[in-house]
Amino acid sequence: MDIMAAFENMFSFLGLSEWCESGKQKSLISLKSLKNQEAPWWDIPFPSLDNLHKACGSIPQSRDLTAALEDGFLYVRPTLRTILDPITQPLSWMLDGALYVFTNTPWWILLPLFILAVQKSAQSWKITSFVVACILFYLATDHYTYAMETLSIIFVCTVLCVLIGVPTGILMARSNAVQKSLIPILDMLQTLPTFVYLIPLIFIFNITEPKLYGLAIILYAIVPV
Repeated sequence: MDIMAAFENMFSFLGLSEWCESGKQKSLISLKSLKNQEAPWWDIPFPSLDNLHKACGSIPQSRDLTAALEDGFLYVRPTLRTILDPITQPLSWMLDGALYVFTNTPWWILLPLFILAVQKSAQSWKITSFVVACILFYLATDHYTYAMETLSIIFVCTVLCVLIGVPTGILMARSNAVQKSLIPILDMLQTLPTFVYLIPLIFIFNITEPKLYGLAIILYAIVPV
């Protein structure tokens, strides 16, 4: 049985033979060569875009569809940036400010502050000693600056998650309508892996912008709050 016979008969039945022939120049494989490919009836391929394109050159290939989607994304990207940049600008200011403070404050000033903050919140010298040991390790291995950059982003995102998440949780507890509308969104955010948030954000923002990672952290961390 001819592999493409079923597809060709379908196009003939629909009266699309001439339309298919008009796109024959675009096809990588001629109809004649396809007719010479014999195969059992159970090997008839699924009528995907690429398989239909082999039988009818006027039908686009899968790569044409993906290219069109990519062109569409690139077309709307400037518009999305125009809309989202003013909305996310306060986050950029907070992240830039925190990065400046954490990376430019001398270590001998931050270390006592960390000790006081951890001891006050944890009430445990074991945890405090562990934090001090980690900071000293970063200092000894010249990773202190990178650690402070990460800590500054986490600090800002944690504060924002609390400021946004706690009132939202109270509102959900008092309103069934709000709860029903937000639970599907929260379930989706908690189900998706963290790196999934970065894919659309990298498309919109530059990879060097701190708010790119801040938004991904907030989307992932606000759900438990």
